Amino acid sequence: NSLVGSEMCIRDRWKSPLVVGAVSAGVLVLGAIVLSELTAQRVIHVRADDSSDSAASYAAVRQAHCQASVPHYKPGDTAIAFSFADRPVTTQNISISNTLALLGACKNTQNPISNKQPGTSLMLLLERIQSAVQKQRVRHNLNPVVVTITIQDAEPGPNQPQLDLDKVKELVNGIIGDRGVVAFIVEDENLQSQLDMKLAEDGNVEVCSFQDVKQCVDFAFDMGRKPEGQ
Repeated sequence: NSLVGSEMCIRDRWKSPLVVGAVSAGVLVLGAIVLSELTAQRVIHVRADDSSDSAASYAAVRQAHCQASVPHYKPGDTAIAFSFADRPVTTQNISISNTLALLGACKNTQNPISNKQPGTSLMLLLERIQSAVQKQRVRHNLNPVVVTITIQDAEPGPNQPQLDLDKVKELVNGIIGDRGVVAFIVEDENLQSQLDMKLAEDGNVEVCSFQDVKQCVDFAFDMGRKPEGQ
């Protein structure tokens, strides 16, 4: 009899309005999260890191950049990564199908490239990013583009185009005009100020310091996933 009584008591508790309400609320929250994941705008993320000799001591920044980016990924996103110095080198170009497979992706802090010549070319990087986006468009990937770049300083070397802020603006505007958002994460205060002033009029550009990696990446993804018209 005591066993039967206990079972009836448990059933009565489950029928309690408070319990029913709590369970219903939990189901609704879970459903909203799943719906949000399923309906979120997919993006092409281009992550670029200064890997020049002058940025050799900033491995922690490159790792923080990766760690800030990976949690934003959703199945259906495209992830393209560049390391750049005197030239840009593609280090990743994948379509995300399983975000769990990305666990531990940011552990390797070794510099993936080294300078063949002195210099850090932002111009060549932006041109390469434009080319990578165009390849995605040819493959009918029309998703918005989220570009996040860490750069210590722009110091072009031999056989590299000189830093031309008007040309930088033109290249950035080309990315933005193709459904893009661009975030520069900059160590050198002078370069940070130059980019900020030159690109200040565009809401789809953010210029941050190395101390604000996560905030800058969060901004870029939030803008990139925002439904058109908002």
